[in-house]
Amino acid sequence: MSFSSRRRNYLLTPHRRDGLTEWMKSLLTHSFVLDALDETAPGTFAHCEMLIEEHRKIAQEENDDNGAGTPRLSRLKQLVPSVGTFHTHLPLRKAFEAYNAKYCLTARHHVQITFNELRHILNLAQIMAMRGIQCHDEECDISYDRWTQPISEARMSKVALEFSRGLIRDDDNDDDEEDATSENGGEMDGFEGPKMITFDGDQTLYSDGANFESNPKLANHLYVLLLKGVTIAVVTAAGYEYESEKYTLRLSGLFAYFKEKSLPPEACARFYLFGGECNYLLHLGQDYKLHPVKETGAGGWMSSTKYIPDTPGNWDDEQIKDLLDKAETTVNDCVTKLKIRGRVLRKKRAVGLIPTTATAIPREVLDEVVLCIQHALGNMDLPYCAFNGGRDAWVDVGNKRVGVQILQSYMGIEMHETLHIGDQFL
Repeated sequence: MSFSSRRRNYLLTPHRRDGLTEWMKSLLTHSFVLDALDETAPGTFAHCEMLIEEHRKIAQEENDDNGAGTPRLSRLKQLVPSVGTFHTHLPLRKAFEAYNAKYCLTARHHVQITFNELRHILNLAQIMAMRGIQCHDEECDISYDRWTQPISEARMSKVALEFSRGLIRDDDNDDDEEDATSENGGEMDGFEGPKMITFDGDQTLYSDGANFESNPKLANHLYVLLLKGVTIAVVTAAGYEYESEKYTLRLSGLFAYFKEKSLPPEACARFYLFGGECNYLLHLGQDYKLHPVKETGAGGWMSSTKYIPDTPGNWDDEQIKDLLDKAETTVNDCVTKLKIRGRVLRKKRAVGLIPTTATAIPREVLDEVVLCIQHALGNMDLPYCAFNGGRDAWVDVGNKRVGVQILQSYMGIEMHETLHIGDQFL
């Protein structure tokens, strides 16, 4: 038996897994072995849905009490200690049944439901929730045809599903751009989606290390969302400080499309980019180029979000230096110990390891560097993000969770009105 290098490497990086998804996968294993998924899988997803809803209610009650009462652990928190916060109900059973109707997961006898397929089901459940579909009981008002028909007919789900990595398979792609939404609204009339959608850049809007060049179909979706009043933000690890022309280059094809379509100034003003995870905020001007957003003073994004504990406006320069010093020392030690053909690059709020030759640094080595950094930094007072970028490894001061929180606060948008696509960090 042989495995692709991607699959082999995936198995070697357990630190990239998600506790909730792994737990759900383990629940389905026995049913698969007993060839009983058809009968038991819907009930398993319904049970997970119930536990998540219970977890949400307990969290909401504690939030309403401002932590005055005795802390309570939900059953889900006890089973999956790493589980985070859920901002909406997740109709998991309905999402599973719709996904299974399309991809016949329960008809398989040799390959059980995979980690990625569970991610897709969770993604679909979130999209259903963002569309306002209430599925708290068996009388859930949802047409399965709507979610199992060709994706081009699924309105908002088309936009979000198309961005979700791997959820739309190659055979689902439509060739005609007109099938997307038209400039005047088309299928998107009566838009019922989130108020803000945030995206990762690499591996989401464009290929890893590449730029958004020519993709009119995807550009048209973003164009229509902006026309419909949705705030769009790219939250990326790419950090060029406020050298706006470098960020503009990464999205040059998208902005060229906006210019060709004469996207109005008020719609342009709803497009943002957060560089360096959460360090450099820029917005799209009516010249279809990115411009820095003021940090301090009246209306400054740092000043107006200082009440958020982890915001960059509250960071101490000495703490930033200490974090970057430890990260740089750790990466240098790894270069020596592992004989890596790479060099260490230090930026204002990041430290990276990049190759010095045409030969790529092995993924396993980059994973080792990331884990060494995480071990060295431990529980620092500042938020940070250490990650394997595919060709390189980086540690940034701050992370995308903080970036999304800042955007929500700055725009006055609630958590349950926000959809993030591209990362496993919330």
